[in-house]
Amino acid sequence: MKTAILGLSLAAIATGALAQTTIARNETQAAKGAFTVGHIEDADVIDSANRKAGEVEHVLLDAAGKPTAIVIEIDRMGPDKKVVVALADVSVAPEPGDPEDHIVRTKLTKAQLAALPDWKG
Repeated sequence: MKTAILGLSLAAIATGALAQTTIARNETQAAKGAFTVGHIEDADVIDSANRKAGEVEHVLLDAAGKPTAIVIEIDRMGPDKKVVVALADVSVAPEPGDPEDHIVRTKLTKAQLAALPDWKG
């Protein structure tokens, strides 16, 4: 589903506000501010304390193909833990210095992410 489009909010870092992005129809016609599933799969996830918390494992889509949430694999000792986070709780931006890579930021701390139920997808 690399061509599925992920409509995420961009973070206005200075104010902490979220603004809705334009959703592109496919990767070859990506509108400014639109992100595709391919842009964020395997992207690093940064928590609210500005620490790496894990990486994006999957993007969950509804029946119409609209992204609804992401699955984050949390960095930790022991077995992998994967949790679901709603799109309302994340923002995406190109990685500074490497616009081909993207970073996903969450409003949650790593501890809050770890406290979420395991995803059994």
